[in-house]
Amino acid sequence: MDQDFRKKTFRGAKIEDMILELEKLSKLCEEKSKSSDQLERQRFYEGMAIAYTTIAVKLKGDFDYIEPKVIDELYNTLEKTTNQNSISNIEHVATCSFCRRSKEEVGELAIGPGVSICIECLEFGTEVIKSHSTEV
Repeated sequence: MDQDFRKKTFRGAKIEDMILELEKLSKLCEEKSKSSDQLERQRFYEGMAIAYTTIAVKLKGDFDYIEPKVIDELYNTLEKTTNQNSISNIEHVATCSFCRRSKEEVGELAIGPGVSICIECLEFGTEVIKSHSTEV
């Protein structure tokens, strides 16, 4: 019994250390993104910050699973915003840049420069940010 308790305690401490390290890496990537003058580097660091934050949130147990579709859409959106010249001005008004559902399916979209987001994706993003900011 004593050995099981030590194993669980040790694992918990290691997970906490890993969460802290992931949060540090996420902040570092955010800083690098802001300080970079090259769009490709900015997007790379933004993507890494999202990845580190997603893993930290998962380890904290803030949500049970991550659908592979969400990861695919994050990549697709990152790829589209990196290639600004290939984006159709009409496309970002008609579909959510994250879940790719049409305006008719989701209702109104918040529109930004070359991107748009539906309320469901916006709420998901807000929850991710909230869960990340309360731990700092």
